[in-house]
Amino acid sequence: MKRKLQMLLALTLVTGTISLYPCDITMKTAPAVAGNKNKIKVTLLVESIHRRCPLAIDKTCLETEGLVIEKQGQWQKVEECLYQMELIVSLKGKEKGEIRVLRTCPKRGLQKEILEIEPLP
Repeated sequence: MKRKLQMLLALTLVTGTISLYPCDITMKTAPAVAGNKNKIKVTLLVESIHRRCPLAIDKTCLETEGLVIEKQGQWQKVEECLYQMELIVSLKGKEKGEIRVLRTCPKRGLQKEILEIEPLP
C-alpha cells in the first residue's frame, strides 16, 4: 500500500510540473524582398505545451517598437498544438526594431517573447 501511495504521489508531481510550462514562442526572420534591405519576413510559431490551453491563439497580442507591420497573416494550425503566422515588417529608421509577442494565460500568467531586428548593412 505504501508503495502505491508513493507511485501515485510521484506521478502527480510529474504531471503537475509538466502543466506548469507555458506555450513555447519562437520566431524566424528572412529577407522579404530581394534587394530591399528594409523589409523583413517574420514567421511566428506558438506551440502549446499543455493540450488544453485556455487561451485561444487569436488572443495573442503583438506589440512593435521601431518598426511597422506592413502585412500580417492569420494564425494557421500547422500541427496539433502548433500555430504559425507570417508578417512582413519594415524598420522605421536606421535603428533596430522589436516585436513583442504577448500571451496572458489565465492559469499561467503573462508570457512575453521579444525579437530584435537589426537593420541590414
